[in-house]
Amino acid sequence: MNPTSIDPRPFWIRWRSRDWAFFLLQIFLGFRFLCAGLGKFQGPQGLSFQHFYSQVRPALSQPFLEKTFLPAWSVQLYLGTLPYAEILLGAGILVAGKNRGPLLFAGFLYVSLAFGQMLIGGHTTVADIGIHLGLVVAALLLVDQEQEAKR
Repeated sequence: MNPTSIDPRPFWIRWRSRDWAFFLLQIFLGFRFLCAGLGKFQGPQGLSFQHFYSQVRPALSQPFLEKTFLPAWSVQLYLGTLPYAEILLGAGILVAGKNRGPLLFAGFLYVSLAFGQMLIGGHTTVADIGIHLGLVVAALLLVDQEQEAKR
């Protein structure tokens, strides 16, 4: 490694607009997933598994059991793992740097959430999820541009 090739300037000066754009998307999406996952456990006495399994999951599953063709076991399985997936994805996005893995999983999770909302007629929620999916796609495009620039 050539010591003259190291840029001594601080990162906030070295970074280009693309780097800052990805960083802001990464922070937003990571905290968005963390807050969504942890928020499902938030009850009157703080974070509680009991609150999620006794109140939140039944309330979330009711529209899917009444209005869709989805089997009850699949709804319960999906909603039972959803907050854990959101927490893991949030942490993964925050610590993974410019890695597309957590972003791909986040995109697939948003597509599955949108599909469920389409089935129950939650069109406003589908639009909100679509905005978040667009942010994930933008982050993926920024990662690909960075990796192609290194080639």
